[in-house]
Amino acid sequence: MSEPSELMLQFRKVRPVNRLFYRFMLGILRQPILRYFRITTVNKSVVSPSGAGIIVSNHATLFDPIWVYAMLRRPVYFAATEELFRKRFLGRLISWFGAFPKRKAASDITALRSIFSVIEKGGLVGLFPEGVRTWDGTTQPLFTGIAKLIRKMAVPVYVCRLEGAYLAYPRWARHWRRVPLRGVFSRLYDGRDIPGDDDKILSDLSAAIRSTDFDGAGPSTSVRRGGLAVNITRVLYRCPSCGTMEGLKLVRPFSTNRIECSSCFSQWVVDARCRLSVVDEHGAAEGGWVTLPAHYARITSMPFTPIRTQVRLGLDQDEHVLLISRPRFLFIQEKFPNLRVFAFGRAFLTDRRLVFRSRLGIPLSAPVTALGALSVDPGDKMHFTYNGKLYRVPFRNESALKWFDAIHRVAQAIREGSRGAAPAAAVPSGR
Repeated sequence: MSEPSELMLQFRKVRPVNRLFYRFMLGILRQPILRYFRITTVNKSVVSPSGAGIIVSNHATLFDPIWVYAMLRRPVYFAATEELFRKRFLGRLISWFGAFPKRKAASDITALRSIFSVIEKGGLVGLFPEGVRTWDGTTQPLFTGIAKLIRKMAVPVYVCRLEGAYLAYPRWARHWRRVPLRGVFSRLYDGRDIPGDDDKILSDLSAAIRSTDFDGAGPSTSVRRGGLAVNITRVLYRCPSCGTMEGLKLVRPFSTNRIECSSCFSQWVVDARCRLSVVDEHGAAEGGWVTLPAHYARITSMPFTPIRTQVRLGLDQDEHVLLISRPRFLFIQEKFPNLRVFAFGRAFLTDRRLVFRSRLGIPLSAPVTALGALSVDPGDKMHFTYNGKLYRVPFRNESALKWFDAIHRVAQAIREGSRGAAPAAAVPSGR
């Protein structure tokens, strides 16, 4: 199906960085950034001061491009999500530093042309192979198209592995933590030794950018502060003990760094290394520390439980509701950057479809396998495309990651032909 012409997003071509402006701004900001974030660099001399190239990095925070800018003394042209360009001032500012948008609802032909243009002019392109920031600190699946892009470019490929970035500012956290950062640079390929096998390239990239924040090679942390557990329920949207959905609540005062399940009354304390430990009746940690990725893996392996609802959704006889949202706005984008309110109501996820029900009817009923470009952007806004249009559902005071994970797992179960058995994700009854 061809894409409607009104959906062809009109982005500017990548603009060359004004080197005088770039040097002036970084001359002012470089040292404050390096000192405030306590950044040290390792082996950055491997990055050539001139000539075409690609630099890849793990993606933990929104500050990642800023840190790379500060560590290198040459402009880096980063591909950035189109969401950052919705605000005119922010879009112009980051474009002055060489950023260019990549689309959600349409093909990335414009972004690819921008990359080719930078390479042809001898510039350095910055890419995040994971595509999205990590929620739990582990390396995410890589965007498979980057392997073909690297082979096509045939230029040196550099790596900047950011160590301590996730611990310094987890994606779910409200506040910054004073954790030292380290940028470890290396050269992955010199342009002539790029493998012809895409799987080999992806394997090399994954190993090169793998986060070390949760192993012995991670940074040392001595952070002692309150509020370390605030918003951790955006990731731990189930109780790891009893499996209750949205059952974890913060224990007041927030300085205790504790969360408690409202169903089984289990309590955990959170430390600066994003580890959790069960606490006893006196509030002391007991039983050892378990990393956040381990808890997240546990809750995403829990089975669905169908929810009973009296809302008329026109479901098939053997179709079951798995998730119900609170009242939400549904936005639609037909031409970038114009988002408009499409409906107000509740979202329902079944073992086949994503349904949005308002008082006026059902404005959206989409098979989960037909949803594309599914992502969660800053502000807990979930985006997806359906029939060539971009939709947004803001999940304030509710975990958007819960919906993201559930939709992915339902779609995977359908593709694997196991629709009759609910996928192993997290939705208990009564929610």
